[in-house]
Amino acid sequence: MASKLSSIQSFFDKEAASPKEKRFPTDAVVDCGDGFTGKELDAVQMPTLHEWCPRVKYADTNIGSLIPGPCCVALMGRVVNFYVQPTPSKKPQAAKGCFKLVVKDDTGALMVRLWFAKVNYGLRLGQLVSVWTPHISNSETSSLTVPHTGMVTSIFPERDNSCYFMVQEDSDDGTLCKTPLGYADGEQLAGLMTLKNFVEGGFEVADSKILVCVKSIGGRKKLTDKKGNPIEKVDINVFDDTYCAALTIWNHMIYSVSAWKPSHTILLISNASFREGGKPTLTLNAATQVDIDPQMRDAEWLRGFAQSLTKREHVNQPFPENTFDIETVTTSENRILFTLAEIDKFVRAAPNEMYTGYLSLLISELSITRLHQRSMLCSTEHCGIPLFANSTSAICKQCEAMVQLRLNPRIVGMLLDETGNVAAGKLIWSDTAWTGLFGRTPEELTEAGGAVMKYLEWRLLFLRVTVVFGWSGEVGKLVVLGVRM
Repeated sequence: MASKLSSIQSFFDKEAASPKEKRFPTDAVVDCGDGFTGKELDAVQMPTLHEWCPRVKYADTNIGSLIPGPCCVALMGRVVNFYVQPTPSKKPQAAKGCFKLVVKDDTGALMVRLWFAKVNYGLRLGQLVSVWTPHISNSETSSLTVPHTGMVTSIFPERDNSCYFMVQEDSDDGTLCKTPLGYADGEQLAGLMTLKNFVEGGFEVADSKILVCVKSIGGRKKLTDKKGNPIEKVDINVFDDTYCAALTIWNHMIYSVSAWKPSHTILLISNASFREGGKPTLTLNAATQVDIDPQMRDAEWLRGFAQSLTKREHVNQPFPENTFDIETVTTSENRILFTLAEIDKFVRAAPNEMYTGYLSLLISELSITRLHQRSMLCSTEHCGIPLFANSTSAICKQCEAMVQLRLNPRIVGMLLDETGNVAAGKLIWSDTAWTGLFGRTPEELTEAGGAVMKYLEWRLLFLRVTVVFGWSGEVGKLVVLGVRM
């Protein structure tokens, strides 16, 4: 019988695997790393400026006192506008682009050309920045379109050791360099107009300014321009006490909106562009300046107005019993007649002061019959729930307690004079004022029939009455203390 043939492997001893040796599957992927630490990777992927040691002394200077020429100066201000001008180059030491930003303090504005190669400065609108530069130049003719920016400086901190740029993070309490240029306390800022006036033609006025509050912030949208380049934008709804509009932010500026808060952030926008068609839209251009939360009284008033809109308004705010001395107001020899425009001006200038006087108003709307038919002649709130009835007392549906009601302030619609108007429900009426207006107490009015109520509507409609009013910052509304026919 022929012997069985043997292979060459049979002449070698098989090695037994050690039980302590760790074996990896042949298809397992083992991440051995690339040999670099996280700090080393961040230094290359997100480089920062080197620690700078100035060789000469730099003089701290306001922007308004700068003089063109060679001078080592250090200045500080807020970023009110910036955009990127790319400069593609294959040279490794060349700049990859230039940030053209407008830096403003309380005395003036300066155009800064910040050249960059690898450093990402993370610029945002409203940032407090410091600039060290050895030279100041006059602006070119093409740059004179930017208001209050008559000078320019060009720096390249990555290559030039005589200049430097720093973003001041958490270095102040948010009050430095926030006063608008040309603003004086108690005076109207030149060029400032309402958003409605701006939309209706004010955008054509040179050096126009609008003061708006952020209402809502939309999501980031990615688009493509005509050349096929990707671009991004964010639409922001803004408003004031007269109108609402949209504000579109493009490209690098979209990162600024992450710190803005709806109904709190105030924007003072100078020389904005306006696009008609559909919803009114504002855009920023090279000549625009955006002051974020400027220090001015109008900004404080607008913020308070915006926050008041977020609160649910009381259906019938109680009358402040011990706030005004009604007898002194009605019996005083000095009886001052105001207009609605004058009251608005005084309240904006000093909202916490107390004012009393007289108004001559025309009643343009009355809703006695309509509210009576809907059982809403009287109203109040109890247990956080609005309560309506055609009597001065009713049972709360939540706790079943007997609650006293007052006449619905929406009985009287719009009141107006030659300078303005007051919408329905925006006044707080006293029982004495209701009695002076209707010639009967609130209880007697609720017990009157439909014919009497209709007669009162016809009798009082378009009638001019004299209103004794009071204003207090604690109340926040005009209070009607009395009515004289």
